[in-house]
Amino acid sequence: MARPPQDTTLGEPRWAMSLMFAAVATAVVCYPVWPGLMSFDSLFAYRQARTGIETMLWPPFHSYIFRAGDALQVGVGGVLAAQVFALFAAAAVILNLLIRRRILGLAACMVFAALIVTVTPLLGSMLAHWRDVPTASFALMGVAFWLLARRTGQPLLLAPAAAAFGCAIALRYNAIVLVALVIGLMSWRPMAEGTNRFARPFALACLVLALGAAWASTQWRLPDLKRMDAPNSLGGTQAFDLVGISACADTDELPLGMTGGTPLSAYHIRRNYDPRHMNLTFEPKPGVPPIMDNDRKGGIPAAWRTAIAKEPLCYLSHRTTVFVEQMGMSDRGVFYPVHGGIDTNDFGLTLAHPRAATLSRAYVESGAAPVWRRPAWLYVLAGGLVALAVLRDGRQWMLLLALLGGSFAYAGVLFLVSPAADARYIFPSSITCALLIAAALGMIVQGRRA
Repeated sequence: MARPPQDTTLGEPRWAMSLMFAAVATAVVCYPVWPGLMSFDSLFAYRQARTGIETMLWPPFHSYIFRAGDALQVGVGGVLAAQVFALFAAAAVILNLLIRRRILGLAACMVFAALIVTVTPLLGSMLAHWRDVPTASFALMGVAFWLLARRTGQPLLLAPAAAAFGCAIALRYNAIVLVALVIGLMSWRPMAEGTNRFARPFALACLVLALGAAWASTQWRLPDLKRMDAPNSLGGTQAFDLVGISACADTDELPLGMTGGTPLSAYHIRRNYDPRHMNLTFEPKPGVPPIMDNDRKGGIPAAWRTAIAKEPLCYLSHRTTVFVEQMGMSDRGVFYPVHGGIDTNDFGLTLAHPRAATLSRAYVESGAAPVWRRPAWLYVLAGGLVALAVLRDGRQWMLLLALLGGSFAYAGVLFLVSPAADARYIFPSSITCALLIAAALGMIVQGRRA
């Protein structure tokens, strides 16, 4: 079997530089908040790792990662360090492969790190055990392994690339949108100069197996392979939408199950409504009749469809308002850029360096306030710089556009399905845009010199 030719348009991974960069960045990020900030979601996943999977509302793969950390005796902190190191290492390898000159590759790594420090909601997400960070880590690892396969002419590296993409999708259902274009490109041209008779079918087989395993992980739990009930993933979002539509249209579109059997006035609905998070909307407020997301009679989906058909403009207005909060462009600034610490838990998990953690959280919160440091600008810059990079050095234009398209699609899907505007929700697409900005700048300078 002849090995496919190497892709000579790519540079070298520069392992020493890439791994050293990742190690230093990991230490800087992880040490102040060791063993990592943990919210309800994080602690729930950790509890399931010890007591067993209870629900598929949150993909259980995050619990399996915690379980692996316990099995390897690295604990919660080891999981934090591993996911952060994987992200920085994969990003550095990708940048060095795309940028052939060593000094420009190193400069691109520094730009990538500087963007994380500057757009502090990126850093805030990395400080916590949120599944969005390993989602991004696995997605970038998939790209890195694929580029390494092309550069070295080793089609067997397509297997870990496909596995990494599968892990990203197993962590976040919507991650398929982030990597779909890259997966399509990898299926079409897995190796340089087309493919031989082995590379393409091997890539397709690996991808089918990885995507199938990702889907199966959301259906059958480990270790007993019991089939779990599929959650109504739109339930919370639909209830949130009904409140937003009602607040906009000045009507009550809520099923009585959400209001305790008593219709609410539009005034009280508006008093309850908070576009930043459905939990804030359903949170009891003094002097205001509550709205609850516990419609036991199942009237929410039908009421949701009726309300959208009746008030389509208000539905779009509500979703737009949530999206503006999501992207950090509202007058109130970035919502939930970092978690406060480690929530009360029964596992004895506490911060090892509470003073350093307080300083880190304060930096993230203060840095998220200026408009020019909001996440939305990453998408604007990535779009413009990728266009310039393609014009200057178009040899990797398909990969750049696939990553850019996936980033915009990932954020775009949240326009419709996000139940909240947490900054962490757009972390995978935002970190990909930061990578594209760094890569594009290096390729623009590289193309000019060439």
